[in-house]
Amino acid sequence: MDLLNEKTFKNRMTIRVENLAGIIPNQSLWEKKTFQIYGGDKLAIIGSNGSGKTTLVKKIINQENGITISPSVKIGYFSQNLMILDLNKTILENVQNSSKQEESLIRTVLARMHFFGEDIYKPVHVLSGGERVKVALTKLLVSDINTLVLDEPTNYLDTQALTVLEKLLNEYKGSIIFVSHDRNFIENIATRILEIRNKKIELFDGTYKQFKNRSTKKEQDFQQEEKLVLDTKISEVLSRLSIEPSEALEKEFQNLIKEKNRFI
Repeated sequence: MDLLNEKTFKNRMTIRVENLAGIIPNQSLWEKKTFQIYGGDKLAIIGSNGSGKTTLVKKIINQENGITISPSVKIGYFSQNLMILDLNKTILENVQNSSKQEESLIRTVLARMHFFGEDIYKPVHVLSGGERVKVALTKLLVSDINTLVLDEPTNYLDTQALTVLEKLLNEYKGSIIFVSHDRNFIENIATRILEIRNKKIELFDGTYKQFKNRSTKKEQDFQQEEKLVLDTKISEVLSRLSIEPSEALEKEFQNLIKEKNRFI
């Protein structure tokens, strides 16, 4: 498939987020953050439940204050309520409705999602939850857009459908911004990671595996610094104990030893 506005889109800054805070009624989800998204990025948004992942996605979709989207960008949004589907229309009608692609290509993508032959003429209301998810994702993949925003797209998909979706998304030339808890899916798709943690947004250029390795190293470095600080304090207390012993100093020394034992 040809990508919409490819020449003015690929590898260029397409979405700018400037000093955006995660403010919702009676709650602050994250502090102000500035970052950019580029054409062709596959950006995974990760974080614990309630950290603000879907809130961030909706702020981007709604182009709230602080978010600038390039005129070359056309977004397709997948949410779990599947509002983009008309339940009374067939699978093929739903997918064709927003696509300028040839029917042969649409049928090919539907076949890869395991909708074969007469299946494509089934009305959507008779489909299972997983099948509806596959129709909605196919509809977006062949739509006249260049940026996919997907909120938990892997829910209700079986292993076979998930493998197909991963392959299609890896072949997709446009940008993908997605929220997921599926670590394997994130590892197989993402080229950048955005983590919301402790009310802060952190961006990392690289795969999820690289991100986790770096996070582990940062934690190890932090622990090493803590140990050095404790060793310095212990040496200082021992020095004072040798000159002027006291119960208070002895208690402080024992507490420092207990704290150091946490790292053993």
